[in-house]
Amino acid sequence: MIRYIRRFIRLDEVLLIVLVFMLFAVGYVQLVLSTDSTDLVPTARGILQILWPSSLPLLCFIVMSILLHRFQPQTDQLLLPLTAFLSGMGLLFTSRLAPSLAVLYPDTYPDIDSRQAMWITLGLIVFGVIVLVPWDAILRKRTRMSLMDHMAHYRYAWLSIGMALIVATFFFGTDPNQSGVRAWLTIGPITFQPSELLKIVLVIFLASYLDEHQHQLVSGTEWFGIKLPSLNAMLPLLLMWGIAMVLIVIQRDLGAALMLFSVFLAMIYVATGRGLYAGGGLLAFLVGAYTLHHFLPIVQLRVAIWLDPWLQERGYQSIQGMYALASGGILGSGIGRGMPGIVPASHTDYIFTSIGEELGLLGAVSLLLVYLLLAVRGYSIAMRLSGEYSTFEQLLVVGFTTILVIQAFIIIGGNLRLIPLTGITMPFVSYGGSAVLMNFVVMGLLARLSVSQKSLNTTIAYSAK
Repeated sequence: MIRYIRRFIRLDEVLLIVLVFMLFAVGYVQLVLSTDSTDLVPTARGILQILWPSSLPLLCFIVMSILLHRFQPQTDQLLLPLTAFLSGMGLLFTSRLAPSLAVLYPDTYPDIDSRQAMWITLGLIVFGVIVLVPWDAILRKRTRMSLMDHMAHYRYAWLSIGMALIVATFFFGTDPNQSGVRAWLTIGPITFQPSELLKIVLVIFLASYLDEHQHQLVSGTEWFGIKLPSLNAMLPLLLMWGIAMVLIVIQRDLGAALMLFSVFLAMIYVATGRGLYAGGGLLAFLVGAYTLHHFLPIVQLRVAIWLDPWLQERGYQSIQGMYALASGGILGSGIGRGMPGIVPASHTDYIFTSIGEELGLLGAVSLLLVYLLLAVRGYSIAMRLSGEYSTFEQLLVVGFTTILVIQAFIIIGGNLRLIPLTGITMPFVSYGGSAVLMNFVVMGLLARLSVSQKSLNTTIAYSAK
């Protein structure tokens, strides 16, 4: 019977998504009961009326799994459920925070729960377009080049587009969140953050460049007994990467700068296997951070708040975040029973404190484990890749996986005051349009690259037994 069912669906994947749906359903019903936002009839039909249409994005994940079984059966079977879990957590807590934000910011954040559901649904459509459409066949027919060819050979074009959009924010940028940073572009009804696109094109550029010049970077030239990379190989790389970083720093998007720097170090270490390069990059980061601290008031303010928020006028957010985490305890106050809306930006930069307050240490650690599992799965895909462009593909997977992991580390570390807080979103969980869409692009590319693994995933191998 089970073997018959496996002919039509990826059973392991579907069961995991159904489990995510059940967790979301329980949390959403508890939210309704705790806040009395909707009359709940204690029947199956009454519960379904509560869950519809809030659960529509998660149901779309099941449809996507069926389509993957039909058109791309060799894609990794954990990526989609992990994305569904994180997206479900985001849907649940934007629904929880929507009433508070509607009162506090009626003109800025109306109906964020509906908007988040819309962005996740659109992101899943983008995911399907990336994974399900036979891009290699289409592109080879028109240009005799595969998708990987286009990504690798047009690296300067991709990077130029990303940097041009960043430059455009200096002239046409907007600040919809009143954060003091004009890092968004508005075109008609659409507002997006160009740095979200830049992180993807920068990974493509780095993967292509490091793949082409890997030998020169590894062999290097010996100076005073230390083997350093060839200047001819490093100069264009540092120049293009440096321009992107300078643009982001000038834009005062320090979170994106920290994330991209971490991705750069991870990729150059994987490409060369030289710890010296990563150590040198870390030293350069410390020197750069010290320099920025002396010249940028925003950096000075964030470091001061990190060291002692009680002495700073703008330390209110950090203090309330600590109180929220402390009040959550081990098991949390329960969904709908806390006061997470008191913390400014509780739906974006401080959504982890909202989760910690109402789900407690147990819920917060569970979320961390999901990100850890995503990291393990991504890096394992990179290790098993094979084919004509295996090095390029491996570097892509490492870069994309590191993007998601570093984003989570930066925002969680800032909420816990392990590092100074920088404005960045938690992948799939924080509210945001362009961030959600670009994260689905990252997951779509990871899923597409997972098809090229040396061996089938362990879940598929288990299914064949």
